[in-house]
Amino acid sequence: MEQNKRKQWIRFSLFGVFALASAMILLTQIMKNKTKPIFDKNVTTTFYARTNVGKALDLNADGYFSRELYDHTKFSFDLSQCDFNTPGLYRIPVFYDEEKTNCVVQIQVGDTDSGDACIDTDSNEDVVIKEQEGMAKTDGS
Repeated sequence: MEQNKRKQWIRFSLFGVFALASAMILLTQIMKNKTKPIFDKNVTTTFYARTNVGKALDLNADGYFSRELYDHTKFSFDLSQCDFNTPGLYRIPVFYDEEKTNCVVQIQVGDTDSGDACIDTDSNEDVVIKEQEGMAKTDGS
């Protein structure tokens, strides 16, 4: 009788430890996703930049991402599909620690001084990053 009670207590203890471990793993995964929203697959974030034909941009994370949440040395931009010598719109994928994020930088290559070449009518002019010394921050992101 005493031995049956002991076995039952051990079973409840093992179940409790398993339930606690499962809850901790789940909580860790939830918190990890909250601190790194750039990996949320349900959201796409687009940043905007402009440059003149023939003038390559030096993209860096300082203009786009918070230093409090991210290590800026781990960001990279895939410029392989962007031709700064040809007017057009180019979407540049953003990588963090060599993992693709849900962010892209849309670069408008054209005559940015005249304002009529290569205009993207869908872009919001209030959040477009214009070329200055490096890149300026957009809408507080």
